[in-house]
Amino acid sequence: MSKHEEILSYIEGLEIGRQVSVRGIANRMKVADGTAYRAIKEAENQGLVAVNDRSGTVRVAAKGQKVANRLTFGKLAEIANADVLGGLAGLEVEFNKFVISAMERESFKKYLSQNGLVIVGDRKDIQNLSLREHNAVLVTGGFDVDQDVIDDANRLGIPLLRTSYDTFTVANRISHALSNELIKKDIITVGDVFHQKRATLREENTVKDFLDLVKKTNYSRFAVLNRYNVVVGVIAMRDVNHKGNDTPLNKLMTRANVAKAGMTVASVSQKMIYEGYDMMPVVYDNHTYAGIITKSDLLQSLQKAQEESQVAHTFSEDVSNRLKEKGSAYTIVVEPFMINSVGSMAHGVFTEMISHVVRRVLAKKRKRNIIIESLNMHVMGAVAIDNVLEIYPKVISETRIGAMIDCEVYHVNNIVAKVLVNVQLT
Repeated sequence: MSKHEEILSYIEGLEIGRQVSVRGIANRMKVADGTAYRAIKEAENQGLVAVNDRSGTVRVAAKGQKVANRLTFGKLAEIANADVLGGLAGLEVEFNKFVISAMERESFKKYLSQNGLVIVGDRKDIQNLSLREHNAVLVTGGFDVDQDVIDDANRLGIPLLRTSYDTFTVANRISHALSNELIKKDIITVGDVFHQKRATLREENTVKDFLDLVKKTNYSRFAVLNRYNVVVGVIAMRDVNHKGNDTPLNKLMTRANVAKAGMTVASVSQKMIYEGYDMMPVVYDNHTYAGIITKSDLLQSLQKAQEESQVAHTFSEDVSNRLKEKGSAYTIVVEPFMINSVGSMAHGVFTEMISHVVRRVLAKKRKRNIIIESLNMHVMGAVAIDNVLEIYPKVISETRIGAMIDCEVYHVNNIVAKVLVNVQLT
């Protein structure tokens, strides 16, 4: 193993939130500063470390693990527009809950838990107690904080924050951020499901090398890399049929469309279905090879997400929850959140509403994933708050791979919209 690989392995083994520096790595691994710097930059490209303005370069997550959905004390400082008075070392720690101090000290103690956040005013006794119980402290109202409290925060490595906002405003901001993080955690990305250790070929390899790898792995498609580990193409069995064993792969491979770990499974699966791909290489931000993802992986993850989703209170969920089945129709009551600035039902709500109706209609007939390919809408009348809409869907045509559905929307026997939807069935 080279020194570069040893450093990457060492960084990967560090605990989340641990600071990483060029000098520290160089001294520990007994390498030159330049070698340490290059390894740290590679670790950053792989998502192992991240640069934080307040605490420098820190270990953030294991390779391939989703890192964007961690609500840390550092992010909370930004949300609350707070100054960091002490405890810089703990800014990358993920917090689990917050509590507002509005009771006596002894009663308050039972609500504290490790890595929690205490929102408090100028009560020094609560500030001290919270830090001793390993809770970060956010002082509201812009109150001054005693130096000995700041010293304790630095000694313990627990963040001590101060904001000019009042407690109610700060609590609302944090609650909103927690809700957003819950939604993000339920969205599956390529980084959650792709295969990291899948065999590859080089562009100078030949058809014989490809066939040998097929026998060895039982796979029939591979990413093709250049000498810099950058994906330059994809090779499959159909590309090498009737070709000589000595033919270089760079003359046969097809151009590679690639995915990145942060892309959503929904967007990548749609691209793969439209373009007819069974496999796509996955790359890091510097375009080097990270792994592959297959169409079956994507469809399975989408199916699982639909079955296990715990997200509530998204716009889509709100619309779906309000749709009720009534015989051959679906009904919905127009509520204030569905209205645009001029008092009529927003175009996006129409689209979301019809999308849910179409999915429900086809789900009854076929237990398959549905991708809406096009949606042509004609709005014929205004829709206001408290109107009760009735949607009548009708399947015009249906094949093995697609369907066309006509939807008419009525209010008190008057048609207000007509929508024609084309879908793909996967």
